[in-house]
Amino acid sequence: MTTITTAFADAVHDSQTCFRRLLTAMAEPGTHVELDRAGAFGALNAGSVQVLLTLADHHTRLWLSPSLSADQVVLDNLRFHVGAPLMEEPGKADFAVLAQQDSDACEAVLTSLPAGTEEYPDQGATLVVETDSLDGGVEAVLSGPGIADKRSVFLGSLPPALVRWLGERELRSPLGVDLIFVCERELIAIPRSTRVEV
Repeated sequence: MTTITTAFADAVHDSQTCFRRLLTAMAEPGTHVELDRAGAFGALNAGSVQVLLTLADHHTRLWLSPSLSADQVVLDNLRFHVGAPLMEEPGKADFAVLAQQDSDACEAVLTSLPAGTEEYPDQGATLVVETDSLDGGVEAVLSGPGIADKRSVFLGSLPPALVRWLGERELRSPLGVDLIFVCERELIAIPRSTRVEV
């Protein structure tokens, strides 16, 4: 029995739609965006699926947290639809996805993700964090480019290590890690240039 499921119904149109919405999320940090063009791949939720379908390809080194990398449906569908090579270590990844059930072990991931170099700042990673809510839980106040003054957001149930890292991370833009928090089909982005108070 095949484990391959449908991705975008209209690959070009749907990926363009998702790309525009992701651009909005990155340009206006903390703005809620809905991706509604595809469903989940096994344990990988629909929002994360659409981020990867839109932004990743066979050149994108991808790391999945343990519960996702152990899910054969996730692996089969990503190989078929995206083709991104899977990395065993987050420090070698361009994109990393942290499932909510693995979030308590996030500290090692956060400290090892590449932040890019002065010569190649584009090599900083993007971390997709799956969470249980974007309407409650940990509150964060965002400021920086794309925000007129400050913007308050909720990030759901996050482990203390991730909350601490968000508040303490040093802004070194254009170096750093871009964050996308995903709850089902809804997401918000916190780019590397955004200051976070938690």
